[in-house]
Amino acid sequence: MSDTMDIRHILYGHDTVESALAYGRLGWPVAIGHRHRSGAGCTCQGQDPARPCIIPGAHPSGEPAFPLSPDSVAAAFAAEPGAGVIVACTQFDALVVEHAIGMSLMLRADAADLHIPCLTAGHTTATLLVEPGTGALLADCPQVEVLSGPEAWTALPPSYGVRWDTAPDQELPLPPAGAVRPHLAMVLKLALATRARG
Repeated sequence: MSDTMDIRHILYGHDTVESALAYGRLGWPVAIGHRHRSGAGCTCQGQDPARPCIIPGAHPSGEPAFPLSPDSVAAAFAAEPGAGVIVACTQFDALVVEHAIGMSLMLRADAADLHIPCLTAGHTTATLLVEPGTGALLADCPQVEVLSGPEAWTALPPSYGVRWDTAPDQELPLPPAGAVRPHLAMVLKLALATRARG
């Protein structure tokens, strides 16, 4: 099995330690996040389970999200089973859109043979990863949140509630946002037309 296939096999799995190590192999800076506790909520809630957390187990344990040193990743996540895997947006820009918009965009991208790593949070949002520093090109698009730079972060699978729709491929570079823009523009245009007819 090739190194790339091995990484993608790991990322579609549920082993937090192996996934965190695989992100490190991609050159992405990994930080540890909070844990989701069944029946007790996010560990950020401490002794107050009534305290709301809208992204349980999928946000940094401290902000900014300081990356772990490569040789400490395995031990850190082994010591915190189920911790969220947090990555700062330095090696990619993250485009956050509504789930339906993201899935329609991915269908168009697949038809055009454009590989865009995409993760989903339930049926609420989809996050597409593009070449770092290019996301600003889409900042003017409605319904798109652009996350970029060391102060921004995203929770990656297998963080609680987060799954890959299309995992990254070590042999394929991240697409620039300019390659995504025409597909996104068409999806948004069709969505607007559908709403207008409804």
